[in-house]
Amino acid sequence: MTSRTESHPTWNCPPLRPMTSNEVAVADGFYSSISDNATWPSGAMETAGLELRVALMLLEKGGSFPAADNPFWKRKCRSLFLRPAMEPIASTYWGRFGVLDVDASTALKMASALAGRPLVYRKGPAIGQSATGDVHFGPLVSVDDWLQNMQRVARTPELLPGLPVYCFANTIMTHPFSDGNGRVARVMVHAALARNLGLDSPKIALAPAFYRRGEALASALNTLNEHGDWSKINRVFFSVLDEAALLTRALHSRICR
Repeated sequence: MTSRTESHPTWNCPPLRPMTSNEVAVADGFYSSISDNATWPSGAMETAGLELRVALMLLEKGGSFPAADNPFWKRKCRSLFLRPAMEPIASTYWGRFGVLDVDASTALKMASALAGRPLVYRKGPAIGQSATGDVHFGPLVSVDDWLQNMQRVARTPELLPGLPVYCFANTIMTHPFSDGNGRVARVMVHAALARNLGLDSPKIALAPAFYRRGEALASALNTLNEHGDWSKINRVFFSVLDEAALLTRALHSRICR
């Protein structure tokens, strides 16, 4: 679980445990809400720019939605307009997502495309800055471990309900790239949803909801790191996915008026 670098806690992702029956019920409720391809935008053309459009909607009329848990979400939403849209890039790799067939070379190309510039795998320790305190990451021991751990979960039936939350936490806490780890983590959530549900494209806009709930997610990851307990991150993560689905539905309703 927790190790320490210069007296600071260092994030490490613990092994995933099977969800409780209540956690599975929550996850299944979300999965059933987005599993019908016919009721959501479908394919690369319809989903392109989905996160950008939801971000614009929120920046225009953010007051009509539940309050965010931090004052920085608007700045983060605006940052989406400064880099490539996620959905066309994810669609390029979608055929591999159904079995999480992503190797180190492919992952680096995808991360660089999402960032709009060449990235590298980091080697030494790293520090992530946040409003509530810096987060420390140890040296990247093995890129293959990061990817193979997710693939191992994807091959284990009793762990599948928690695959999306594991892909997110494992990527954030491993922090494999020189930049853009949050973007890659969210794309890996889409990969896990494709694996679990057979989705044909990204269905919901993740980034705005994740930005709006950034403090809750950071707190849940800290708890996971300190105690190896998945309960809090499971609860917070699926509530964020529910909010992402809510915001995406609101966008569709606005477009279809």
